[in-house]
Amino acid sequence: MAKKKAVETSGKFLHIIREWQKLEDSTIRFSEDMMKKTNNKLVKMTMEMIKHDSQKHKAMQQMLIDSITKEPFILSPDDLASLSDGLNKHLAAEAKSLELADAALKNSELFVTRYVLSYLLADEQKHHNLLGKLNELKRAIVFVT
Repeated sequence: MAKKKAVETSGKFLHIIREWQKLEDSTIRFSEDMMKKTNNKLVKMTMEMIKHDSQKHKAMQQMLIDSITKEPFILSPDDLASLSDGLNKHLAAEAKSLELADAALKNSELFVTRYVLSYLLADEQKHHNLLGKLNELKRAIVFVT
């Protein structure tokens, strides 16, 4: 049985990511339309967050496409080592943010407050997980191509 390559080169993969980008474009347009149609601050904030996330997703998807069609990205042990102190400090800050967000959520009573806090808590968890994965890469000293 032949081994698979360690890089994403399939045309199918690129097609999938490009289709996903089209969905992100649609979400961005939907969010913008919703923001124009309402004066409600909560709805506007929600749509702004969704729009911002979709813009980030699209940029990350484009980075994947470019890494296949233009130049692969490489994450070396030196890249991660230079981030080590900052990563550790920010992981600690994110952990404290998670504690505070959880405490605020447990002490809130209003639906709107809990709605916003739930979003913030999920976002802080996401950040903490992303930084944790970078920290794992640093420890494993792997190359990503």
